[in-house]
Amino acid sequence: MTGGDDFELIGTGPVATVYGGLYLALKAYPPVDEQVIDAFEREQTALAPLRGDAPILLVDEVMRLGDNKPALQMELCSASLAGLVADSGALLPADALAVGHTVATAVAAAHRAGVVHGGLTPHNVLFHPSGAPMVADFGTALRRAFPPAETEYTAPETRRDGTMDERSDLYGIGVVLHLALTGSAPGEGNPEGPAELVKLVRRLLSEDPADRPSTAGVVVRQLAEMLEPQTEPAAPDAAPDPAVPEPEAPEKRGRLRARTVVVGIVAAATALVTLPSLFHDQPGAPRSVASTTTTSSAAAPVTLTLADPVDGGAHVDLTWQAPDGFTFAVVVAAENQKPQVLLARDRSMRVPVEGAGKYCFLVQATDGKRVLETPPKPIRGATCKA
Repeated sequence: MTGGDDFELIGTGPVATVYGGLYLALKAYPPVDEQVIDAFEREQTALAPLRGDAPILLVDEVMRLGDNKPALQMELCSASLAGLVADSGALLPADALAVGHTVATAVAAAHRAGVVHGGLTPHNVLFHPSGAPMVADFGTALRRAFPPAETEYTAPETRRDGTMDERSDLYGIGVVLHLALTGSAPGEGNPEGPAELVKLVRRLLSEDPADRPSTAGVVVRQLAEMLEPQTEPAAPDAAPDPAVPEPEAPEKRGRLRARTVVVGIVAAATALVTLPSLFHDQPGAPRSVASTTTTSSAAAPVTLTLADPVDGGAHVDLTWQAPDGFTFAVVVAAENQKPQVLLARDRSMRVPVEGAGKYCFLVQATDGKRVLETPPKPIRGATCKA
C-alpha cells in the first residue's frame, strides 16, 4: 500500500483498519454511501480552520480506495492515553488534570466549529511525537454509518437511543479524566485528587445529561482554574533576573504544562525535541565515538545502552539494554529533517525509514525521577552529534 510513503498494518478495529507509514497513518473503512463521505468531508472542512490552534488531530486527506471505501490520511500518533494507562497505571493528579484540560480544549473548539465528536474515549486521546496530547476522530458521519459497539466508555444516552451530541462529549471528557485518575473505566475505582477535580469528574459522568456542565467551554475554564496553582511556581524570596528565566521544576509542576503533557516517557521525549538536529552542523565534522551513558544513583549505577542499529532497508531495528522500571523514547532524526520522538515500552523497536536517507537514533529513558540518554547512533554514513 503506497502513497508517497510505505504503509504497514498497525491495527484493526471493529470497523476500520489502520496502516502506518514513516510519519503518516491511513485509516481505511468498508464501503459506504457517497452521502456519508460528503457529510464527513463537511465536518472536516468545519474543523480545518482549527489546525494549529486547537489540540485536534485533523484529517489531512479523505481518500477513496475504490467501491466507495473511504481512507483517512493523518499524521501518525502511535501512542494513546488508553495504552499508556494500561501499561503504566493511573496518572498523577496533576498529569490527569493537564490531560483533561487539553481534551476539553479540543472538544470546546470543535463544538464552536459546529462539530460533535460523538465517541470520545481514552483511545481517541493520542500523543503527538512532540509529546503533546491531541484528540482524534471528531465527527459523527462515519459513526452513524458504522454504529460502534457499546463499551464501558459509552455515554448513557448513547446506549439508550444513539444520541451523539455536545452533552455526550462532556461525558467523554469525564471518562478520560476518570481513567487518567484511577486507571479504570467509570464504575470502577474512586478518583483521587483535588476535591474540586473529583467533583467535576462526577458531574461530567452524571447519568442525566442535564446534570453535567452546560458546555465544554465551562469545563475548560474550571480545569484552567485548577491548573493555575500547579503551573505557576511560588514566588521566590528574591526576584530572579528577568533576562535569565528560572528552569522549570518538573516535580513541582507535575511534569506537565497545561497544553503539553510530559507523562512518564514523554518527559524524556520532550527534552530532546528542543535540539535542532542530531546531525553535526558541519558535514565534514568528525564522527563521535558512541559510548554508554551511565547515571549514578545513591544505590548503584544505572546504565542505558543502545546497540548498533540494524538497517533493513525500509526499516531499522533498534534494541537497547536498560534496568527494569524505566520507560523509553526513541528519537529518530533524518538528515535535514526535524527529529521525531516515538514512545516505547519495550527494549526494542522497528522504525520505518525512507530508502536511502541518512539517520541518527538515540534512546532516552525515565523512571519518573531521572532521565538517561544514549549517545546517537548512525546508519548509512550519517554523522551524528555527540
